[in-house]
Amino acid sequence: MKNRNLVIVLAVIFLAGMMSSCTSHKEKINRVGKSSSKTGMKYGKAEHFQPVKYKERDPAPGLVLIPGGTFLMGGGEKDIEFKMDNRQRQVTVQSFYLDVTETSNVDWKEFLHSILTDQENGGKTKHDDLYPDTNVWRRDLAFNDPIAEEYFRHPAFNMYPVVGVNWHQANEYCEWRTRTVNNQLLEKDEEAVLYPAYRLPTEAEWEYAARGLLESEIYAWEGKSLRNAKGRFNANFKRGRGDYAGWRGGDGKHMTDGYMITAPVMEFYPNDFGLYNMSGNVAEWTQDTYRILALEDVEDFNPFRRKGKTDIRPDDWLDDISYKRKESLLFNPDPTPIAANNDAFDNIKVYRGGSWSDIAYYLSPGTRRYFNADSSAANLGFRCAMIRVGSPE
Repeated sequence: MKNRNLVIVLAVIFLAGMMSSCTSHKEKINRVGKSSSKTGMKYGKAEHFQPVKYKERDPAPGLVLIPGGTFLMGGGEKDIEFKMDNRQRQVTVQSFYLDVTETSNVDWKEFLHSILTDQENGGKTKHDDLYPDTNVWRRDLAFNDPIAEEYFRHPAFNMYPVVGVNWHQANEYCEWRTRTVNNQLLEKDEEAVLYPAYRLPTEAEWEYAARGLLESEIYAWEGKSLRNAKGRFNANFKRGRGDYAGWRGGDGKHMTDGYMITAPVMEFYPNDFGLYNMSGNVAEWTQDTYRILALEDVEDFNPFRRKGKTDIRPDDWLDDISYKRKESLLFNPDPTPIAANNDAFDNIKVYRGGSWSDIAYYLSPGTRRYFNADSSAANLGFRCAMIRVGSPE
């Protein structure tokens, strides 16, 4: 027994030494040094160039590192709608950061308070333009009026995901959050190296993060079952017509997801990256403009559809008919749609992930949907991303 314990101790010491060695090596190869290796000049001598010193620090508030890699983007559940818009393709995504949770009501209230204060001090951004549309809850044939009145206002819903926010408002939040976080750094040090910008994730980043390196799985967790080992559902979703919470059985916790609408942003188990509710609760905005053939058309490194228009010219096509057909799927330089498809407009943005009001099909990370950038819904929210600078890990 003593010998076994000694072996374990030695193994721990060896591994610790290896990790320390790796760390010191990384620090060494990333260190600029006191003088230029190419000219021999000392940095900062007289009027000579002085590089900014940088030391690795923790991720910006709210974020977790998603180490980049290669994965099969698209696919998943059977294409029951026959859209053919998520064909599998191998791509690579650079390392980045992503919010651990969806943006909550209390996060948005903080944002509105800051904007209102800024407006009172002469700021130009209008507070009212950023208020979430609570009418997204109202229905002509359903009594959701109490939800519309209380969901964003009442503190009981502080930690629930904000909804009724359109794509443009989500981007405004990202810009405000960047300023707020970096201003705190500048208050401590006027020469501080600032964090990169918060932003919406691309749909490739979102899918890669949602899969949690389980690229062959249907959902954002291991296995084909919608339930965990204790029998409770892994996500907040709609089982079928009229079934938003599941049948109550026993103590009411093990046979249901327990929530008729949204759930708190840290409810249910996180995936292997530590991200909560990448499947279910609310679907989430991404940066991308929607196109049916986007997954086939975009590049295979950091794929992203910025806008509909591409560099393809009309004379590249064999005839006018094929050009117009391709144009309706890829881009539209004219504001008048060529085809009756919604994807003829550049303001149609991709959103990912299922929601409390969606069936299980939409829980698959590969499933794509689209919505007008200036519209909002009761089942649509967002989370922020940020590029990883320096070492990918």
